[in-house]
Amino acid sequence: MGKYDDYEKEELIKIIQQQENELKQKKYGLVWDSEREPEQVVLDCENSLPILEHITSKTINTCNDEDNILIEGDNYHALSVLNYTHKEKIDVIYIDPPYNTGSKDFIYNDNYVNNEDTYRHSKWLNFMNKRLNLAKGLLKKDGVIFASIDDNEYPRLILLFEKIFGENNLKTIVVKMSETSGLKMGSVLKNGSIPKLKEYLVIAKMNGIRDLYLDRIPKENWDNEYNIFLDNFTKEDKLNIDLISQQDNISEQDIQIVDNIAEKIILSSVSIKLKELNITSEKDKNSWLFENAYRITRTTASNSVHKLAMEKKVYNSNELFFVKSATGLLYFVKSTFSKESKKPRVQMIFAEDNLTQHPGDFWADIKTTGLDNEGGVDFKNGKKPIKLIERILKSIKKEKITVLDFFAGSGTTGEVVLKLKEKQNINFILCTSNDDEEHICDTATYPRLQYAINKYGGNLQYFKTALLRKSNNRHQTKLNLTNKCSEMLCIKENIFNLFKSSDDYKIYYSHDNTKYLCIYFNTIDDSFDEFINKLKSIDGKKIVYMFSDDLNVDKELFKEIENCSIEAIPQKILDIYKQLIKMNIPIKPTTIFTDLTKAKKRIFIEKEKDDGASKLRIVLEKTIQKIAQNSGIAILKPNGKEETVENLNNTLKHNGVFSKVTWQENQTYMAIGNHAAHGDYDEYDLAQVENFYRYTQSLIDGFNIG
Repeated sequence: MGKYDDYEKEELIKIIQQQENELKQKKYGLVWDSEREPEQVVLDCENSLPILEHITSKTINTCNDEDNILIEGDNYHALSVLNYTHKEKIDVIYIDPPYNTGSKDFIYNDNYVNNEDTYRHSKWLNFMNKRLNLAKGLLKKDGVIFASIDDNEYPRLILLFEKIFGENNLKTIVVKMSETSGLKMGSVLKNGSIPKLKEYLVIAKMNGIRDLYLDRIPKENWDNEYNIFLDNFTKEDKLNIDLISQQDNISEQDIQIVDNIAEKIILSSVSIKLKELNITSEKDKNSWLFENAYRITRTTASNSVHKLAMEKKVYNSNELFFVKSATGLLYFVKSTFSKESKKPRVQMIFAEDNLTQHPGDFWADIKTTGLDNEGGVDFKNGKKPIKLIERILKSIKKEKITVLDFFAGSGTTGEVVLKLKEKQNINFILCTSNDDEEHICDTATYPRLQYAINKYGGNLQYFKTALLRKSNNRHQTKLNLTNKCSEMLCIKENIFNLFKSSDDYKIYYSHDNTKYLCIYFNTIDDSFDEFINKLKSIDGKKIVYMFSDDLNVDKELFKEIENCSIEAIPQKILDIYKQLIKMNIPIKPTTIFTDLTKAKKRIFIEKEKDDGASKLRIVLEKTIQKIAQNSGIAILKPNGKEETVENLNNTLKHNGVFSKVTWQENQTYMAIGNHAAHGDYDEYDLAQVENFYRYTQSLIDGFNIG
């Protein structure tokens, strides 16, 4: 009998439900305590629009290259902004996060976390989890992130990386950072502890760990297998051999050229040459060996090369010559070998071609000592070596690379990018705090970037994290929105030079004058024609962003503009714009008068009844809205949408603000305006439109607007 044979159906269902609930509650892998109090920066970014404020006084321009960006402020805030300016635009991220050693290296919720804090690991995980999830959204589909860490949090970081990026997309490199020597070893020998020699480099690549090409590194020690010296052999000879070896099709004539070089060589030994030159010290010996590596060789066994050598030896009696394989490869051979050997060493290999090795996943050649002079700034908490960051960035073989470091520290990543700029199309975005005790951004990061730009050249734009402030003044709100959103779109397009600015639009140009960023902000004022005409006058690529009350852009409006693209407003900016335009902010009388003046010209001078009626409709709407506001009546519904003018007209009549006559005339003239807006031009004539104007003017005067 089975265990559950006597159970009723309802009991079995209950058991199954209980088991399902238990499974849901069980968690495997990385588990940590949720934060009791959310970080204030997180709450700020949820409740307001996080923005970046351009600090133009710290701009550095030295060339026509793309701008690099330094952000001062909390990196959660910065990452939030970058997620709507650089979504899936970052090629590589390098970070050196706090190691959480308990020695004032980690601030959480404005407090240092020490090693006595019971929840220090959970706090660190909460802190990192939020930022890494934001960082993931910035990486391209083939993007890669590198994170330095030590033993304090390595186990947790690797599990967190698995959770966020997937366990099949990870790799860990061990980096040897110091030697078992120096003052620290005194304590080790005395107390019997194990000295720290290494750190870790955790790597996650969005499409799996591939396409990372690490440069070969120099061997530290000479391989004594390379002991054959080639006398009567020059650097030019080696160069000619290399050039011929690299050809796709090696001819018989080419073989004859390299054979002629081989024929004049006299074989000697490295030990004999060192003795002849009286080189005895290890330092001098090592120096001479590496200097002469182009004419020092060794022999190695190869069955295929042996067979080719034996075939050629039938008609070539020289001790040294070259052979070509069936696949077109060129081999240097020593034909005098031991016939008793089962695997005769016949192939000659140059030491020069083997002075480097692949670093693999253990980097033993990188040290943290002797970094005091790197970058031209002091940084007591430790700089990451230029050599480390350089190897990381050189592993990314792309035509163009954007690098992000949101734990920028002293700014090593920035200096390396500027150094590599000469040979790579590469730029950076750095973020670092300035609120710690050391004021890192002021004392280290920015000065180091200045130092690096003076040394290598480059450009820098400086930003501070901030929040968009709402104003009770509609005009001021529009200006705030214009400025802040423009700055963020400048970051998105990497175009920062102001070309033209007005209340309704801004135009920026790139350093090389080939691209223009054009931003139009919808207002009551009729400035769109001016904006279009300005675009027509500009040569070069025009990138246009359009804000409007209905948030829909008719691309047909730009059909006459050459070399022009209409881009979508980042969703987060769009959301805040929607909120702002719904604010019940007092309407400025000047906007009413501006449109009234335009309507008067169209009606009485140009005799244009239809456009005149359309403009008067807007003026009358704004006038009724203004009267409603002055009477304490909200012009917005609870959902943020504007109340209809018809409803406002009825409410003003009901409250005794409008007489029955005024109420009726408002309805009559709004009907004419609606006919004009919908193209029903036969429903009214010029005389009615002229009366429409006179009535509107009298309504404005009667209620003392302005």
